[in-house]
Amino acid sequence: MITALCDNPPHIDQLCERLDLGKPSGDLSRVSGGFHHRMWRLNTHAGSFAIKQLADDLDMQNADTVERINATEITAREFSQQGVPALYSLANARQHLQLLDGVGYLVYPWTAATACDKNGIEKKHALTVAGILARIHRSDIRVPELRDEPGLPLTAERVIDLVQLARQRNVRESQLLEARLDDLLEAVELQATAMAVLQQDQVVSHGDLDHKNVLWDEDGKPLLIDWESARRLNPTYELLLEALDWGGITAHFEMGPFVTFLEAYLDAGGRIVADEVPAVADAIQGTWVEWLLFNVGRAVGLHDAQQRAVGLLQVDLSVSTLLRMEKFAPRLTEIAMRYAS
Repeated sequence: MITALCDNPPHIDQLCERLDLGKPSGDLSRVSGGFHHRMWRLNTHAGSFAIKQLADDLDMQNADTVERINATEITAREFSQQGVPALYSLANARQHLQLLDGVGYLVYPWTAATACDKNGIEKKHALTVAGILARIHRSDIRVPELRDEPGLPLTAERVIDLVQLARQRNVRESQLLEARLDDLLEAVELQATAMAVLQQDQVVSHGDLDHKNVLWDEDGKPLLIDWESARRLNPTYELLLEALDWGGITAHFEMGPFVTFLEAYLDAGGRIVADEVPAVADAIQGTWVEWLLFNVGRAVGLHDAQQRAVGLLQVDLSVSTLLRMEKFAPRLTEIAMRYAS
């Protein structure tokens, strides 16, 4: 377990010196936000800053991990220069990720903007984000540092092992997973084929543009944060994935917001490729199955109670989402094809 930044004054001083933040003023304070990492607020004589202390399950000794984290921040900066409202970390030269004694930090200018509560999302929010997504896809930027990650597709053997392990450990929903094992295996197989199709048309994008990663200031202007999922991906895939999310697919899905998101994206200059829609449907279902099984692995872990708790919650979320998608899938595909070119 890494030492909390508040208990590590030398690291605070080194960050201030490296990034020319000024002299610390007052105590470092923990702030909410961040599903995985710890966030802190640092006040100095030069201003206020948000410091993301990266989780200790990220291997900062791994050169590929370090390069990827830095590349995602470069991606955010590049999009900001294209007029996309992206928050990116401070850098020394082109090095955004700061490594101190094996601990990774990202330091951002402080912002008073906040994320919308899921129950507070309005039509105007979805319209704005859909328009930004279209702009991101049209930008088609190049980030040489952002290399494609090698795929690690689920195998049938791994799926079977996880489902059996969940049953042995009596994980919630394990009986359902066992009963639907053939469906899980089919989804994994279809996803592999679908991703091969979608890889033919890719752009650099955010990769996780749901409501928690968009902040709003008091004037209603957005700010996109948490670019750590940035990568090359198929635009139609990302559009439909985000339209489902903003339509409430993980909670109480409504067709109206889903359609609104698509229309706003198209109005902003985006496009849906008809030939890709069937593959996108398979890829999205496969993505959720992957997330479900990843969290089954978390939920059966023996050494980390916090990760087990997170895993159990996400298993419940994933199962309910997949069942909801199964119900709406034919109608959603029909709508996407209607708007496709």
